[in-house]
Amino acid sequence: MAFAGSGRATAQLLTKRQGSEFFKTFEHPSAGSVQDIGHTLLGDEFAGTDHIFRLNGTHVEAFSGVQKDLFEYLAGRGDTRTPQVSQWRAQTHSRRSSLPRTGWDSDWGGPVSIHQDGTVLAIRPVSVTKTNR
Repeated sequence: MAFAGSGRATAQLLTKRQGSEFFKTFEHPSAGSVQDIGHTLLGDEFAGTDHIFRLNGTHVEAFSGVQKDLFEYLAGRGDTRTPQVSQWRAQTHSRRSSLPRTGWDSDWGGPVSIHQDGTVLAIRPVSVTKTNR
């Protein structure tokens, strides 16, 4: 959940010893918005967050997230927003034979890596207009 940019959802799944207090108190702008962006990558839907940064002078976008339905199990569904960990565990286990998966996604425009737990990291170059300051 932290990988997908959801600090509050992460905190509810951790004990104090595991660091729940950090995720309750720390809310970076990108981490505060649960499921603030989604992408379809290699045919699967993902919820997560993205960042733009420079890599050897090239601007790149990095998207990190979790398969959308798995994210919803952990973030909680409905009015109670209670995590459904057993459903998440069952779904994650059932998909292990088809994951991990990596490849180039032409629609995304870059490489995509999906881990066995349903997390994803995708990177692509982006165009940035230079301004003089």
